[in-house]
Amino acid sequence: MFRNRDDEIRRIENVIYQDRPTAKAILIYGRRRVGKTTLLEQVKRRCRKTFIFFTATESKYEIIVSRFAAAVAEEMKEDFYRQIKDIHAILMALKATGREFVIAIDEYQYMKSSYKEGNLDSLFQAEMQQLSGSFTFIFSGSYVSQMKRMGSASEPLFGRFQLSLNLKPFDYLDASAFYSDLSPYEKIGFYAVFGGYPFVLDYIHPDKNLRWNIENVLLDTKGYVHTSLRYALLREIFRLEMAESILLVLGNGKARNSEIASALSSSTSNVSIELKKLLDMEIITSTFPINRNKDEKKKYYEISDNLLRFFYAYILPNENEIDLRGSSAFYNRFIEPSITDFIARRFEKMVPEYLRRLIRLGKADDIIDIGTYWYDKPEERKNGEFDCVVKKENGFTIIECKYLKDKMTESLASSQAEKIRKINGIDVRKIGFASANGFDFDSSDFLLISGEDIYNP
Repeated sequence: MFRNRDDEIRRIENVIYQDRPTAKAILIYGRRRVGKTTLLEQVKRRCRKTFIFFTATESKYEIIVSRFAAAVAEEMKEDFYRQIKDIHAILMALKATGREFVIAIDEYQYMKSSYKEGNLDSLFQAEMQQLSGSFTFIFSGSYVSQMKRMGSASEPLFGRFQLSLNLKPFDYLDASAFYSDLSPYEKIGFYAVFGGYPFVLDYIHPDKNLRWNIENVLLDTKGYVHTSLRYALLREIFRLEMAESILLVLGNGKARNSEIASALSSSTSNVSIELKKLLDMEIITSTFPINRNKDEKKKYYEISDNLLRFFYAYILPNENEIDLRGSSAFYNRFIEPSITDFIARRFEKMVPEYLRRLIRLGKADDIIDIGTYWYDKPEERKNGEFDCVVKKENGFTIIECKYLKDKMTESLASSQAEKIRKINGIDVRKIGFASANGFDFDSSDFLLISGEDIYNP
């Protein structure tokens, strides 16, 4: 089911129907199963121009070109295109028709890597110089770092892209369209586990509870979602030497370079190399506390998507146990004891997403920054971190996130606030609470954010 990509379609179509004297180009990249192919299929369905859609696969260049020629023949309903074995000749034949074309090459990285005569981007650069604005090229791919590099200044197609689109998984609000009738508490749980990949959201049964969906969608080792995760979404990761080990360390939490290196008995320099690759692939993110910007000692890494977090926290470390015990017994032993804590940690990341939505909607113009806050308690020889802090001109608002089955009580809020006020050296102007099930009190002293607020920004 196609949902929530209206803005992306609008931006793509703006380029397609843009009046320019020369050929236009669009770059689309994003991790596997994020919805690139479905997006392009939707654009093709709506397009008023001749839309040639081709998906490359790992093969020899000659075979890929032959398949591309077949795709052209199919769209043009002219078999003679199948006999053309050269990209330039195919494009010149299309040009001679006088029609307007959109040529979309999905998984372009395979076509590019198979070309042994130089840089395939240079070939397309030369072709685009000979073609008029009646041609629009769309280059789409799932090797994020490689595709992203195509738009850099050192690459042949630099300056050719009228649009560069980084397609990401849905955020918490867009993902909730797949289970819109659930309560905010339930929606938080589903997003914490299943994240925002459309391919897995389509398999969710919102009429069943979270446990049923975990057991039947994620723990079915022969099911589509599990196999797609294992052999498609994670395929690029498994090619890196230490990537899987690093992701297993991160699992449900976050860690600094030194902590990862210690867990792997490796050097920080070796870990840094692998971390950079994972960052380029957008598999992980790196973050500094809001009050320690650029302090490398306080920089931490974490997995960027909830679905991957769940996979590396629960499934991959214990994968053999699923077949041994069955999904229900596996859930009882490996997931049930900590699933509430897992969801609570993800909820801490959803609240900043909500606040950023408010900023985009023009409802929180006074917010300067959103992040975590590192604090020290030297008298107790302790330190810690607040996971959701808002920076404003007059100081910081600290927001404690509570994933509670019941409404948050005023006594709990007061006790939590008292602990925060005892920490010295923090310019706290306001204390807030985000509660999945709301509150049993009103207060002008605290900023209160309920689950209903989060899902109705």
